[in-house]
Amino acid sequence: MKKSKNNLFLLLLCLCCTSLAIAQSDENINTDRPDQSEGVYTLPKGQFQIENGYVFSKEDSSANLMLRYGLIPNTEIRLEGDFDLRTPDFSSTTFSVKQRLYESEQRFIPSVGLIGYGQYSKTDAKTYTFDVCLAFESSLTDQLSLAYSARSSEQFKNLDVTAQVNYAPNNKLWGFVEYYASYNGTRAPEHNINAGIAYLLKPNFQIDLSGGRTLWQPEPQYFVGVGIGYLFI
Repeated sequence: MKKSKNNLFLLLLCLCCTSLAIAQSDENINTDRPDQSEGVYTLPKGQFQIENGYVFSKEDSSANLMLRYGLIPNTEIRLEGDFDLRTPDFSSTTFSVKQRLYESEQRFIPSVGLIGYGQYSKTDAKTYTFDVCLAFESSLTDQLSLAYSARSSEQFKNLDVTAQVNYAPNNKLWGFVEYYASYNGTRAPEHNINAGIAYLLKPNFQIDLSGGRTLWQPEPQYFVGVGIGYLFI
């Protein structure tokens, strides 16, 4: 199984690299990190992007690597690996397809995206799971925007929701505050809050820092995260 997952990573890398020579970019990098919400933006056809991050808490230390590739206009494919730094080993591998359904050109009216996931997990009793996410983004002002999403997880057992406010004072720096939660009919909801900033060292190179905590628990859990995003142009 590990060999087949490695081959899948190599196949996607080869596919992306063959198109780098013809890929064009006329805008800044747009990542799906460090927040929990899924973005609506999709990579233009032929573009390849890497996003990598680390999260540290008292209970856990993990790393996440995502490879994104613009397949056709408004559609991208993604391969994502989660690593347990304590083992260290893969904890899960996810292949997903993101489709931008609607791009709004008016304030307050949201753009809409749909993401489908297929995940292999070593730790879950059900090895393979399939889930979906519906994502929304609305521009409020030139600097403020709202992003929110609803997705299933663990083969539609959970409903995960997010809501965040973004502030971008210029085209190099942006920050966010976000609430996210997971609901399941057999247990109490899990509520969380986080915040972070991202800065563009170059138009195609982003660094980010974030932190958060659980809410309404007897012993709150805290985490911090750092990461990068790089768009090949």
